[in-house]
Amino acid sequence: MCAILFFAAIVLFGQEPPDIDALLKTAHAAYRKADYAAARKSLEEAWAAAGALAQNDPKRYEILKQLSGVLGSSGANEEAEKYIELEINWRENAVGRDDPLIADDLVELATNCERRKDFDRAIAILQQAIGIHTKAHGNSENSDVADDFSRIALVQAAADKGEAAIATLLTVIGIREKVLGEDSPGLLSELDRLGAAQITARTYDAAEITFRRALVIRERVEGSKSPDILTTLDGLAYSLFGQKKYDDAEVFYKRLLDLWLLIGNLPMIADTNEKIAVFYREQQKWEEGTAAADNAIALRALVYATGLSTEATAWIAHGDKAHAVALYRKALGILDPNRADHDGLRGQIEHVLADLDPPKASKAGSKKKQP
Repeated sequence: MCAILFFAAIVLFGQEPPDIDALLKTAHAAYRKADYAAARKSLEEAWAAAGALAQNDPKRYEILKQLSGVLGSSGANEEAEKYIELEINWRENAVGRDDPLIADDLVELATNCERRKDFDRAIAILQQAIGIHTKAHGNSENSDVADDFSRIALVQAAADKGEAAIATLLTVIGIREKVLGEDSPGLLSELDRLGAAQITARTYDAAEITFRRALVIRERVEGSKSPDILTTLDGLAYSLFGQKKYDDAEVFYKRLLDLWLLIGNLPMIADTNEKIAVFYREQQKWEEGTAAADNAIALRALVYATGLSTEATAWIAHGDKAHAVALYRKALGILDPNRADHDGLRGQIEHVLADLDPPKASKAGSKKKQP
């Protein structure tokens, strides 16, 4: 009815019908700038103009697809759902209910349901997608079905259904093994998620097996010094710690720390030292635990002092020398004179302070002696 009235107004007032292609182009440009309101306005005008098109015209689907995307990006998920359902309806009528591409729209609909925390519906919709992909391929052992199960595991995890997510991830990995091979890097994403879920469920023995498998694949493909193995080392160390396999866990905690030291990420070096402190103190190794904790505290102090120094530099550029001096002095107060790793920054700050705030001569020393 709205479309009829829209075009009746065009005829009545002698206006040219809107150029749908131009509206789509305008909407796309606005969307790329994250101007969702402008994009939505153009797309709604295009959708109204599409009332004059044949029901099976692909341009109708294109408008719906863009409009649901814009609405989803702007957080208008309930409205987006209406247009995604229209997308599915268009495909069913224009192409047929057996169109495999309907599965893509179902995945989009499931994602929208997950955003709205309608987890049960999201899973049910993804199961529909599995049915379509199974029929399209003639079997359930294909990458599309694996992707659908992987999405279901994500929804289950978001719904705090950890055990169900573990079972689903095992299904995904089983399919990917048959499609890609048992040692394929294509298994790593699900192996990582499976290991994390198993740790959450405190099935540490299973998590150890998962992380060891992931580590073997990553080291073969990326090498033993790659930053990409950090999460795997962390998970493996923790799963061994959870089983009280302290000697094995220590090996991987040390490897984790060494790799962060090689990368030079101070906050993560501190974080790893804190984990190691907990690990040693659990074994009543208080000397080793205290040393690790002291390292973590000193590194966090160094990061904090570095931030203060950077901020002080900004205040110098702003022309407020007094505030800069106060920040530098605060940074010096944080740095530990007994830590060699603090010496470099301490020396830099002291040098800058000597220029900004030189020591003043004493009043007595500044007077001339009387003859």
